[in-house]
Amino acid sequence: MMQRARLYIASRWLWAAWLMLVGGLNIHCGQPPAEEDYVARVGPSTLSESELTASLENLPERLDSAEARKQFIDQWVTNELLYQEALRSDLRSDPDVQQRLLESERSVLVDALISRLYEQEPPTIMKGEIRSYFERYRERLRLREPFVRVYYLTTPSEADAAEVHQHIQSASFQAVADSLWPDKARQYGDDVEGAISLASNFFPESRLFTDQPVLREQVMRLQPGQTAPLIEDDEVWHVLQVAERVPAGTLPELPWIESDIHRRLALDARKQMYERQVQRLRTEALSRNALDVR
Repeated sequence: MMQRARLYIASRWLWAAWLMLVGGLNIHCGQPPAEEDYVARVGPSTLSESELTASLENLPERLDSAEARKQFIDQWVTNELLYQEALRSDLRSDPDVQQRLLESERSVLVDALISRLYEQEPPTIMKGEIRSYFERYRERLRLREPFVRVYYLTTPSEADAAEVHQHIQSASFQAVADSLWPDKARQYGDDVEGAISLASNFFPESRLFTDQPVLREQVMRLQPGQTAPLIEDDEVWHVLQVAERVPAGTLPELPWIESDIHRRLALDARKQMYERQVQRLRTEALSRNALDVR
């Protein structure tokens, strides 16, 4: 959901995407291709339009795509210039560099093997496991921060935003807010699924609108039932009301933390999988008399 992507820190995305860019691009060597085939070239190495597009395809909607594109290209050029200068300086022959390259190669290969093992046997977490964990440890899972449920949507129309804003403050809406909100989201919202999701469950207050300081501040300041002033940002209007808030220390309901429990159980499953694979390799090496620890 494009709008839900707005809830995450743009800078964090840029860093992750840049790592993907420098780690996953194919470098074309030899004769430079036709001009339309690439967006940047340093000597025989090129950055193609398709490679750049693939790296930018999950760009959060609120991030300036033109600026991100420019930053990616500039960074690629800088790194390629430095890389080619290092080759011309024959740094590969330096013993310290060779050792570091060897260590990097070992690390990359080990990480690739672990990733392949996980892909071959991805952890499957059943609903029953999540509920069992929740029931067993619920007392320990008390909320560490306030959780909130919000009515939030965006629209490019100021008139529509004003109408929704006025409606959600009315007494008639407050009386049956949860039943009316899905219709309002469908009628006016840019991201219907996101708007309904935010109104249907509780989320950690600190994780909402992390890339939009104004909205984040409003969520933390508003009392349940209060509505933020209409907020306009880059020709998009934001309507926000805090529906409910539960304080830190509250015993959670399963839907509030189900995704966190799933991640925790998946991580545990991966650790167990890793330990099984290492033990298998150790046993096989011992059987071949290929392992000796003194």
